[in-house]
Amino acid sequence: MEPRFRSRVAVDYPILFTGDEGSGHGMLMNLTIAGGEIESHVPFPIGARLCLQMRASGARPPIVIALAIVRWKQGDRFWLEFVRFEGNSKQQLEEMLNQRDGLPAD
Repeated sequence: MEPRFRSRVAVDYPILFTGDEGSGHGMLMNLTIAGGEIESHVPFPIGARLCLQMRASGARPPIVIALAIVRWKQGDRFWLEFVRFEGNSKQQLEEMLNQRDGLPAD
């Protein structure tokens, strides 16, 4: 098993999502450049493909992930792998994670 090289950052951001299985909203709980953990009452099967819109704190424009895939789920939580970003959203996310990574733990 390969070690994880990307640390997860604990966040609490509202998120909107749409996909073939439905649409809804939830809270983004953990975040990396490669994916995130979502808490939502909307049930999605493993393998579901979603489009996400994340509202980070501050006056930044929303971060749009054009394609994310559900990789695991447990109860009302599921982990998404980010596959394709829209526009400069990946750069926005990297900058946000770099800023958060430098903050002391709460």
